[in-house]
Amino acid sequence: MKTRFDCCRIAGICATVPTDSVALDALQTEWDPKALANVIRMTGITRLRVAPPTMTASDLCLESAKRLIQELQLAPSDIDAIVFISQTPDYPTPATSAVLQDKLGLKQDVVNFDINQGCSGYIYALLQAEMLIHCGLCRTVLLCAGDTSTRFVGARDRSTRVVFGDAGSATVVTAGGNIDCFHLKTDGSGFREIIVSAGAFRVPHSPETAREVECEDGNFRSAEHMFMNGKGVTTFAMREVPTIIEAVLADSGMNKSEIGLFGLHQANRFMLDYLARKLGVTAEAMPFACGEIGNTSVASIPVMLAAAGVKLREQNRLNKVVLCGFGVGLSWAAMTTTLADTQILPLAELKS
Repeated sequence: MKTRFDCCRIAGICATVPTDSVALDALQTEWDPKALANVIRMTGITRLRVAPPTMTASDLCLESAKRLIQELQLAPSDIDAIVFISQTPDYPTPATSAVLQDKLGLKQDVVNFDINQGCSGYIYALLQAEMLIHCGLCRTVLLCAGDTSTRFVGARDRSTRVVFGDAGSATVVTAGGNIDCFHLKTDGSGFREIIVSAGAFRVPHSPETAREVECEDGNFRSAEHMFMNGKGVTTFAMREVPTIIEAVLADSGMNKSEIGLFGLHQANRFMLDYLARKLGVTAEAMPFACGEIGNTSVASIPVMLAAAGVKLREQNRLNKVVLCGFGVGLSWAAMTTTLADTQILPLAELKS
């Protein structure tokens, strides 16, 4: 699917991470030090931000939203819709967006709903916001994108424990005159490549699904932990991401030389370095800024922007931007936009 809108602008972005963290080199007592050092070198991830048990994705989004609303000098009555996009909601029901509506003191006739989406979800959320504005229903939309993916990670699963971190973000999209182009794709035949296979309604929680066992890849996890086929996901991303970026650029009438920033999902340094070479762009144009945070799923693009925003603006890289997310689903999405006038707040921390 592809579309474009000429009626919106991204007014502001804010991201928040927990203060608690885990240094990966501290895991040397549990795992082979040489193997661990190789993983750190390949992924570029040295530390993970980890939310404590009492902190949820919505808490991190709430902190981001409060800061951003204050920075943009918005009143609660200015916000017409709130969209919460996450794979780790507060409750099975009700929608977490309803909880956030109350905590933020928003008006009762605000549009609110949740979207279950992961690594490509930030682009999906921006598409949803722009559709709400394009149809005339809203003028200002608040997007809350966050995940506490570490809740799905098995302590003895080397394939996920050294990758995922936690974060939440807030983005305000308002009526404006920018032209944004979107391309979005899904291949549900690959849904098992990244999956938590038990704990919902297809396979409900039970003592058996909660029991950790040794798996074929030599890792220990339960059916309620996240499984990720790292090799399969990497192959998918390397095949599809360059193609969708080239396609959205062609549709927007831009070429790669015009783009100051390729803001990609922060999967790991190895993947982004490969994609930069494949696309023929510099590492500075495709930054990996989450080495001390981890892969934060749906929040990773706003986290990267918050962490690297000052430097990106100093380098004049925000005038023409490509944003691209890819992963769970399997799903991938890209868009062209501008962040030249977007207020990007520095990365914040939330204490437990």
